[in-house]
Amino acid sequence: MQRIGFDDLKDLIIKARGRKVMITFHTMGDTDSVASAIALSEYLSDATIVTPDEVTSNSARIMKRLGYSERMISDKFSADADAIILVDVNNFDECGQFRQRLAGWKKEMIVIDHHLPKPYPNKNVSSFNDEAFNSASSIVFELLGSLNHEPSRNAAKLLAMGIISDSAEFKNASPKTFIQIGKLLSIADTDYISLLDEMGNVAPPEVRAQTIKDLLGATVLIKDNLLFVYGATKFHAGIAADDAIRIGADIVLFVSEDQEEVSFSARMRPPLDKKYHLHMGEIMASLAKHIGGVGGGHPCAAGAYGKKKSGRETFTEKFVLEVLKRIKESNKRIR
Repeated sequence: MQRIGFDDLKDLIIKARGRKVMITFHTMGDTDSVASAIALSEYLSDATIVTPDEVTSNSARIMKRLGYSERMISDKFSADADAIILVDVNNFDECGQFRQRLAGWKKEMIVIDHHLPKPYPNKNVSSFNDEAFNSASSIVFELLGSLNHEPSRNAAKLLAMGIISDSAEFKNASPKTFIQIGKLLSIADTDYISLLDEMGNVAPPEVRAQTIKDLLGATVLIKDNLLFVYGATKFHAGIAADDAIRIGADIVLFVSEDQEEVSFSARMRPPLDKKYHLHMGEIMASLAKHIGGVGGGHPCAAGAYGKKKSGRETFTEKFVLEVLKRIKESNKRIR
Protein backbone atom coordinates (compact mmCIF):
# COMPACT_ATOMS: atom_id res chain seq x y z
CA MET A 1 0.00 0.00 0.00
CA GLN A 2 1.16 3.51 -0.80
CA ARG A 3 -0.07 6.60 1.05
CA ILE A 4 -0.61 9.45 -1.41
CA GLY A 5 -1.28 13.17 -1.20
CA PHE A 6 -3.99 15.22 -2.86
CA ASP A 7 -1.94 16.07 -5.96
CA ASP A 8 -1.10 12.39 -6.42
CA LEU A 9 -4.78 11.52 -6.12
CA LYS A 10 -5.63 14.14 -8.73
CA ASP A 11 -3.07 12.68 -11.17
CA LEU A 12 -4.41 9.14 -10.67
CA ILE A 13 -8.01 10.22 -11.30
CA ILE A 14 -6.97 12.06 -14.47
CA LYS A 15 -5.26 8.88 -15.71
CA ALA A 16 -8.31 6.79 -14.79
CA ARG A 17 -10.61 8.88 -16.98
CA GLY A 18 -11.59 6.93 -20.07
CA ARG A 19 -10.56 3.61 -18.56
CA LYS A 20 -13.04 0.99 -17.34
CA VAL A 21 -13.38 1.73 -13.62
CA MET A 22 -15.40 0.10 -10.85
CA ILE A 23 -16.39 2.38 -7.95
CA THR A 24 -17.49 0.74 -4.72
CA PHE A 25 -17.82 1.46 -1.00
CA HIS A 26 -18.63 -0.16 2.34
CA THR A 27 -21.58 -2.42 3.07
CA MET A 28 -24.93 -0.67 3.41
CA GLY A 29 -23.73 2.31 1.40
CA ASP A 30 -24.95 5.54 2.99
CA THR A 31 -25.65 8.96 1.50
CA ASP A 32 -21.99 10.00 1.65
CA SER A 33 -20.84 6.82 -0.13
CA VAL A 34 -23.47 7.02 -2.84
CA ALA A 35 -23.01 10.75 -3.41
CA SER A 36 -19.23 10.39 -3.73
CA ALA A 37 -19.53 7.50 -6.16
CA ILE A 38 -22.14 9.16 -8.39
CA ALA A 39 -20.36 12.52 -8.55
CA LEU A 40 -17.03 10.86 -9.32
CA SER A 41 -18.62 8.67 -11.99
CA GLU A 42 -19.75 11.81 -13.83
CA TYR A 43 -16.11 12.78 -14.35
CA LEU A 44 -14.94 9.29 -15.25
CA SER A 45 -16.45 8.50 -18.63
CA ASP A 46 -16.56 4.70 -18.19
CA ALA A 47 -17.33 4.00 -14.54
CA THR A 48 -19.63 1.41 -12.97
CA ILE A 49 -20.91 1.87 -9.41
CA VAL A 50 -21.18 -1.37 -7.47
CA THR A 51 -22.36 -2.13 -3.93
CA PRO A 52 -21.22 -5.15 -1.87
CA ASP A 53 -24.81 -5.73 -0.78
CA GLU A 54 -27.22 -2.79 -0.83
CA VAL A 55 -27.48 0.90 -0.08
CA THR A 56 -29.41 2.27 2.88
CA SER A 57 -33.10 3.05 2.50
CA ASN A 58 -32.24 6.74 2.94
CA SER A 59 -29.79 6.63 0.05
CA ALA A 60 -32.24 4.75 -2.17
CA ARG A 61 -35.02 7.22 -1.39
CA ILE A 62 -32.83 10.25 -2.11
CA MET A 63 -31.62 8.74 -5.39
CA LYS A 64 -35.19 8.10 -6.50
CA ARG A 65 -36.26 11.61 -5.48
CA LEU A 66 -33.47 13.13 -7.56
CA GLY A 67 -34.27 10.99 -10.59
CA TYR A 68 -31.43 8.44 -10.38
CA SER A 69 -32.39 4.90 -11.35
CA GLU A 70 -31.78 2.25 -8.68
CA ARG A 71 -30.26 0.18 -11.50
CA MET A 72 -27.47 2.75 -11.65
CA ILE A 73 -25.85 0.83 -8.79
CA SER A 74 -25.12 -2.84 -9.49
CA ASP A 75 -24.33 -5.64 -7.06
CA LYS A 76 -22.06 -7.49 -9.51
CA PHE A 77 -18.29 -7.20 -9.06
CA SER A 78 -16.70 -5.82 -12.26
CA ALA A 79 -13.93 -8.36 -12.76
CA ASP A 80 -13.03 -6.87 -16.15
CA ALA A 81 -12.40 -3.36 -14.78
CA ASP A 82 -9.02 -1.73 -15.38
CA ALA A 83 -9.05 -0.16 -11.94
CA ILE A 84 -11.10 -0.04 -8.74
CA ILE A 85 -11.85 3.08 -6.73
CA LEU A 86 -12.95 2.62 -3.11
CA VAL A 87 -14.75 5.62 -1.63
CA ASP A 88 -15.71 6.22 1.99
CA VAL A 89 -14.03 3.09 3.34
CA ASN A 90 -10.52 2.44 4.63
CA ASN A 91 -10.35 -1.36 4.77
CA PHE A 92 -11.62 -4.45 2.98
CA ASP A 93 -13.31 -5.91 6.06
CA GLU A 94 -16.13 -3.37 5.71
CA CYS A 95 -16.73 -4.35 2.08
CA GLY A 96 -18.80 -7.46 2.80
CA GLN A 97 -18.88 -10.06 0.03
CA PHE A 98 -16.29 -8.09 -1.98
CA ARG A 99 -13.65 -8.43 0.73
CA GLN A 100 -11.76 -11.42 -0.67
CA ARG A 101 -12.02 -10.28 -4.27
CA LEU A 102 -10.61 -6.88 -3.34
CA ALA A 103 -7.79 -8.50 -1.38
CA GLY A 104 -6.92 -10.57 -4.44
CA TRP A 105 -7.16 -7.68 -6.90
CA LYS A 106 -3.95 -7.39 -8.96
CA LYS A 107 -4.69 -4.26 -10.96
CA GLU A 108 -4.74 -0.64 -9.83
CA MET A 109 -6.79 0.34 -6.78
CA ILE A 110 -7.38 3.85 -5.45
CA VAL A 111 -8.82 4.59 -1.99
CA ILE A 112 -10.51 7.91 -1.20
CA ASP A 113 -11.50 8.24 2.44
CA HIS A 114 -11.71 10.65 5.37
CA HIS A 115 -10.72 8.21 8.12
CA LEU A 116 -7.32 7.12 9.38
CA PRO A 117 -5.77 4.59 6.99
CA LYS A 118 -5.49 0.91 7.75
CA PRO A 119 -2.96 -1.42 6.10
CA TYR A 120 -4.00 -3.18 2.90
CA PRO A 121 -2.46 -6.50 1.82
CA ASN A 122 -2.21 -5.27 -1.77
CA LYS A 123 0.91 -3.47 -2.96
CA ASN A 124 -1.10 -1.95 -5.80
CA VAL A 125 -3.27 0.21 -3.48
CA SER A 126 -2.84 3.99 -3.57
CA SER A 127 -4.61 5.36 -0.51
CA PHE A 128 -5.66 8.96 0.12
CA ASN A 129 -6.89 9.38 3.70
CA ASP A 130 -7.35 12.81 5.25
CA GLU A 131 -9.30 13.46 8.45
CA ALA A 132 -9.26 17.20 7.68
CA PHE A 133 -12.26 16.35 5.49
CA ASN A 134 -15.40 15.31 7.36
CA SER A 135 -16.79 13.22 4.51
CA ALA A 136 -15.85 11.47 1.30
CA SER A 137 -18.24 13.86 -0.47
CA SER A 138 -16.10 16.78 0.72
CA ILE A 139 -12.97 15.14 -0.72
CA VAL A 140 -14.66 14.34 -4.05
CA PHE A 141 -16.01 17.88 -4.42
CA GLU A 142 -12.56 19.33 -3.71
CA LEU A 143 -11.08 16.87 -6.19
CA LEU A 144 -13.56 17.70 -8.95
CA GLY A 145 -12.92 21.40 -8.41
CA SER A 146 -9.18 20.87 -8.85
CA LEU A 147 -9.98 19.08 -12.11
CA ASN A 148 -12.11 22.04 -13.30
CA HIS A 149 -15.13 19.76 -13.39
CA GLU A 150 -18.40 21.12 -12.06
CA PRO A 151 -20.83 18.42 -10.90
CA SER A 152 -24.31 18.36 -12.35
CA ARG A 153 -27.10 20.03 -10.42
CA ASN A 154 -28.34 16.77 -8.89
CA ALA A 155 -24.82 15.52 -8.17
CA ALA A 156 -24.19 18.81 -6.35
CA LYS A 157 -27.30 18.19 -4.25
CA LEU A 158 -26.09 14.68 -3.48
CA LEU A 159 -22.64 15.90 -2.46
CA ALA A 160 -24.16 18.52 -0.18
CA MET A 161 -26.38 15.87 1.38
CA GLY A 162 -23.37 13.61 1.85
CA ILE A 163 -21.47 16.37 3.63
CA ILE A 164 -24.46 17.24 5.85
CA SER A 165 -25.10 13.63 6.85
CA ASP A 166 -21.49 12.71 7.53
CA SER A 167 -20.73 15.92 9.42
CA ALA A 168 -23.57 14.96 11.81
CA GLU A 169 -25.56 17.95 10.59
CA PHE A 170 -22.47 20.23 10.93
CA LYS A 171 -21.47 19.07 14.41
CA ASN A 172 -18.15 17.99 12.84
CA ALA A 173 -17.95 21.01 10.56
CA SER A 174 -14.92 23.11 9.69
CA PRO A 175 -14.71 26.41 7.77
CA LYS A 176 -14.16 24.32 4.62
CA THR A 177 -17.49 22.58 5.23
CA PHE A 178 -19.52 25.77 5.03
CA ILE A 179 -17.55 27.09 2.06
CA GLN A 180 -18.24 23.87 0.15
CA ILE A 181 -21.93 23.84 1.10
CA GLY A 182 -22.28 27.41 -0.20
CA LYS A 183 -20.69 26.47 -3.53
CA LEU A 184 -22.79 23.32 -3.87
CA LEU A 185 -26.03 25.19 -3.14
CA SER A 186 -25.07 27.68 -5.85
CA ILE A 187 -24.34 24.92 -8.39
CA ALA A 188 -27.58 23.14 -7.49
CA ASP A 189 -29.49 26.45 -7.74
CA THR A 190 -31.26 25.80 -4.45
CA ASP A 191 -31.29 26.98 -0.86
CA TYR A 192 -30.51 25.13 2.34
CA ILE A 193 -34.10 24.67 3.51
CA SER A 194 -35.16 23.31 0.12
CA LEU A 195 -32.22 20.92 0.14
CA LEU A 196 -33.15 19.65 3.60
CA ASP A 197 -36.70 19.15 2.38
CA GLU A 198 -35.44 16.97 -0.49
CA MET A 199 -33.07 15.17 1.84
CA GLY A 200 -35.58 14.62 4.62
CA ASN A 201 -38.31 12.09 4.98
CA VAL A 202 -41.29 12.92 7.15
CA ALA A 203 -42.70 9.57 8.18
CA PRO A 204 -46.46 9.01 8.25
CA PRO A 205 -48.15 10.00 11.54
CA GLU A 206 -48.66 6.39 12.59
CA VAL A 207 -44.93 5.69 12.19
CA ARG A 208 -43.99 8.77 14.20
CA ALA A 209 -46.52 7.89 16.90
CA GLN A 210 -45.18 4.34 17.17
CA THR A 211 -41.59 5.60 17.27
CA ILE A 212 -42.43 7.83 20.23
CA LYS A 213 -44.01 4.87 22.01
CA ASP A 214 -40.94 2.75 21.25
CA LEU A 215 -38.62 5.44 22.60
CA LEU A 216 -40.66 5.70 25.78
CA GLY A 217 -40.47 1.93 26.20
CA ALA A 218 -36.74 1.68 25.58
CA THR A 219 -34.15 0.65 28.15
CA VAL A 220 -32.24 3.63 29.54
CA LEU A 221 -28.88 3.08 31.18
CA ILE A 222 -26.38 5.57 32.62
CA LYS A 223 -22.92 4.06 32.73
CA ASP A 224 -19.51 5.78 32.87
CA ASN A 225 -21.35 9.10 32.74
CA LEU A 226 -22.87 8.17 29.37
CA LEU A 227 -26.55 7.77 28.51
CA PHE A 228 -27.30 4.49 26.73
CA VAL A 229 -30.69 3.91 25.09
CA TYR A 230 -31.58 0.61 23.44
CA GLY A 231 -34.75 -1.20 22.51
CA ALA A 232 -37.03 -2.45 19.76
CA THR A 233 -39.16 -0.54 17.31
CA LYS A 234 -42.08 -1.68 15.17
CA PHE A 235 -41.04 0.24 12.07
CA HIS A 236 -37.59 1.58 11.14
CA ALA A 237 -34.74 1.12 13.61
CA GLY A 238 -32.82 3.99 12.04
CA ILE A 239 -35.61 6.49 12.70
CA ALA A 240 -35.83 5.57 16.39
CA ALA A 241 -32.03 5.62 16.73
CA ASP A 242 -31.73 9.07 15.15
CA ASP A 243 -34.53 10.45 17.30
CA ALA A 244 -32.95 9.06 20.48
CA ILE A 245 -29.72 10.91 19.71
CA ARG A 246 -31.63 14.12 19.00
CA ILE A 247 -33.33 14.06 22.41
CA GLY A 248 -30.11 13.56 24.34
CA ALA A 249 -28.84 9.98 24.21
CA ASP A 250 -25.11 9.32 23.87
CA ILE A 251 -25.07 5.76 22.53
CA VAL A 252 -28.10 4.09 20.95
CA LEU A 253 -29.11 0.73 19.54
CA PHE A 254 -32.54 -0.07 18.10
CA VAL A 255 -33.78 -3.22 16.42
CA SER A 256 -36.69 -3.89 14.09
CA GLU A 257 -37.72 -6.94 12.12
CA ASP A 258 -39.96 -7.94 9.26
CA GLN A 259 -40.94 -11.31 7.82
CA GLU A 260 -37.50 -11.85 6.29
CA GLU A 261 -34.85 -10.38 8.58
CA VAL A 262 -33.87 -8.48 11.70
CA SER A 263 -32.21 -5.06 11.40
CA PHE A 264 -30.15 -3.10 13.93
CA SER A 265 -29.22 0.60 13.85
CA ALA A 266 -26.57 2.03 16.14
CA ARG A 267 -25.81 5.70 16.72
CA MET A 268 -23.37 7.66 18.87
CA ARG A 269 -23.18 11.34 19.67
CA PRO A 270 -20.10 12.92 18.11
CA PRO A 271 -17.34 13.52 19.13
CA LEU A 272 -17.51 10.54 21.50
CA ASP A 273 -16.01 8.38 18.76
CA LYS A 274 -12.78 10.39 18.96
CA LYS A 275 -12.82 10.68 22.75
CA TYR A 276 -13.17 6.94 23.32
CA HIS A 277 -11.74 5.63 20.04
CA LEU A 278 -15.08 3.97 19.32
CA HIS A 279 -16.27 2.89 15.89
CA MET A 280 -19.89 1.78 15.63
CA GLY A 281 -19.27 0.28 12.18
CA GLU A 282 -16.54 -2.01 13.50
CA ILE A 283 -18.69 -3.12 16.43
CA MET A 284 -21.74 -3.82 14.26
CA ALA A 285 -19.62 -5.78 11.78
CA SER A 286 -18.15 -7.91 14.57
CA LEU A 287 -21.59 -8.70 16.03
CA ALA A 288 -23.39 -9.44 12.76
CA LYS A 289 -22.53 -13.15 13.07
CA HIS A 290 -25.09 -13.44 15.89
CA ILE A 291 -27.89 -12.71 13.41
CA GLY A 292 -26.31 -14.53 10.49
CA GLY A 293 -25.78 -11.39 8.47
CA VAL A 294 -23.52 -8.43 7.79
CA GLY A 295 -22.89 -5.10 9.44
CA GLY A 296 -20.83 -1.97 9.06
CA GLY A 297 -20.91 1.78 8.77
CA HIS A 298 -19.23 4.81 10.25
CA PRO A 299 -17.89 5.68 13.72
CA CYS A 300 -21.14 7.35 14.81
CA ALA A 301 -23.74 5.66 12.60
CA ALA A 302 -23.87 2.01 11.61
CA GLY A 303 -26.18 -0.91 11.03
CA ALA A 304 -26.45 -4.68 10.76
CA TYR A 305 -29.01 -7.05 9.36
CA GLY A 306 -29.49 -10.79 9.07
CA LYS A 307 -32.05 -13.57 8.86
CA LYS A 308 -31.30 -15.21 12.22
CA LYS A 309 -33.95 -13.50 14.36
CA SER A 310 -33.22 -15.70 17.37
CA GLY A 311 -29.92 -13.86 17.78
CA ARG A 312 -31.35 -10.40 18.37
CA GLU A 313 -31.19 -10.55 22.19
CA THR A 314 -27.62 -11.84 22.13
CA PHE A 315 -26.71 -9.10 19.66
CA THR A 316 -28.10 -6.39 21.94
CA GLU A 317 -26.40 -7.76 25.04
CA LYS A 318 -23.06 -8.13 23.26
CA PHE A 319 -23.35 -4.60 21.85
CA VAL A 320 -23.72 -2.98 25.27
CA LEU A 321 -20.94 -5.10 26.75
CA GLU A 322 -18.57 -4.41 23.86
CA VAL A 323 -19.13 -0.65 23.97
CA LEU A 324 -18.57 -0.56 27.75
CA LYS A 325 -15.45 -2.69 27.37
CA ARG A 326 -13.96 -0.37 24.77
CA ILE A 327 -14.78 2.72 26.82
CA LYS A 328 -13.07 1.15 29.83
CA GLU A 329 -10.00 0.34 27.76
CA SER A 330 -9.93 3.88 26.39
CA ASN A 331 -10.18 5.39 29.88
CA LYS A 332 -7.20 3.29 30.97
CA ARG A 333 -5.14 4.66 28.08
CA ILE A 334 -6.15 8.22 28.95
CA ARG A 335 -5.07 7.79 32.58
